[in-house]
Amino acid sequence: MDKQGMQHKRRFLTFKSPSILGLTLGLGAVFLPSSCAIAQQMVSPSSKTVGEIQTSAVRNIDLNKSVALEDWNYIQLSEVLSAAKVNFEVRIARAASQTAQGDLLAADRAPLPTLSTRASQLDLQNGLGAGSILNDKRIDKSVGIDWTWERGEKRNLRAQTAKTLLSASKFDLSDTLIGQQILAHRAFIDLYAAQMKEEDFFAIAESYQKTNDTASIRLKNGDLSAQEAFRISIENQRAQADAQAAKLERQMAALSLSQIIKFKTSPLTWRIKSDFKSLTASKNNPFNLQDSLAQIEKAVLLRPDVIAALEREKAANTALDLALSLKKTDLTWGASIDHYPGTSNRLVELRLQLPLQFNYSYEGEIKRAQEQLTQAQLVAEKIKLLALTDLQTLLQNVLTSDDRHQRYDKIILPQAKKVLDQAEFAYHKGALTLTDLLDARRTYRTTRIEAIAAQADLSKSQGTWFLRTEPYQIEQNANLN
Repeated sequence: MDKQGMQHKRRFLTFKSPSILGLTLGLGAVFLPSSCAIAQQMVSPSSKTVGEIQTSAVRNIDLNKSVALEDWNYIQLSEVLSAAKVNFEVRIARAASQTAQGDLLAADRAPLPTLSTRASQLDLQNGLGAGSILNDKRIDKSVGIDWTWERGEKRNLRAQTAKTLLSASKFDLSDTLIGQQILAHRAFIDLYAAQMKEEDFFAIAESYQKTNDTASIRLKNGDLSAQEAFRISIENQRAQADAQAAKLERQMAALSLSQIIKFKTSPLTWRIKSDFKSLTASKNNPFNLQDSLAQIEKAVLLRPDVIAALEREKAANTALDLALSLKKTDLTWGASIDHYPGTSNRLVELRLQLPLQFNYSYEGEIKRAQEQLTQAQLVAEKIKLLALTDLQTLLQNVLTSDDRHQRYDKIILPQAKKVLDQAEFAYHKGALTLTDLLDARRTYRTTRIEAIAAQADLSKSQGTWFLRTEPYQIEQNANLN
């Protein structure tokens, strides 16, 4: 470039530089405050967020107080089990038992006699004659009675079959009663577990709220970074949301229990005292393995569903005898008195009727009774096998849930609590980061939930084992009216 061109370029730059500098400064003055505000909002909580946190704090504290001071209705396990004995399912089973009682009344009776009247010998060609119809007119009038004499012990066999089916229906009632008590007990434990979870989550939420309040003060004093304050605020809101979810879970558990039992109070106000006595086996101790295995065989034969199946097998056997007794012909005896003016006023007629078993001797009824007996035998074997498997499963559930509960109660949960206490202490001393503290809190919260679930599983399995294996006066339960 020549000398003249260089001078022209300098003049151009000297002329343009003030304008470019002014434009740059103007744009900076416009956009710099907005950029700073955006950056401030990205790294620190806004004043609105802090206000919402403070409002949330008051709301959560009031909510926690409402949980503690609400007008609760405390329910007992004994009341729940008693109410389960009269719920809809038990009442339906009791009505079925009463139906079987009606079948017994219908079966245990002799055939009813048959009354018959007859008018014959009406002479339409020569007329009936003068006088009254009863005494003078030539009409052969008769009154008779017929009665079937059942042979082959048919009535006794019918009654015995109905009695056995009635006994089976009563044991069905007992099995329904025990099943509803098991469902009520499990729902009761679920409610208690949800209640414990709710109490723990509200305590955790209150602790997070206090930490959040402290973090807000430290943020204003410049003692805490905006990023950590934001993270604490997020964890606090998550804790409040978890507390609300736990409250909903407790309400749903109470409503589930209300589907099995009925109390006058609202299910949403039901609560369980922490010192309730759970169901535990007193005689058939599941933790004595050899004794438990020996008791299972006996407990199978004492289960009401097994006894009901055996009773139906017995009824089917009696029904087969009843079908075989049909081969013995029943006789129908009859007698009548005739009044025939002009011939005699006192005529007697004797008669006997019987079916002639030609080409058919009730083979169909006998075949059906035989197959029903085979079916009842197979059903009884199946139910005994299912009962044996059920009790073996219950035993393993008790042993496994007890081992899991002991591990959480004595090892895992205390260690998680110790780690949390150490993390809290180290964080307040400045020797631990917020990330490590939050991880310790999450670990303890998860461990606590799992410990509550392990305790609930143990209580439910022990209660089910007790209701299925203890000598619970099965005859008394079966004969409930």
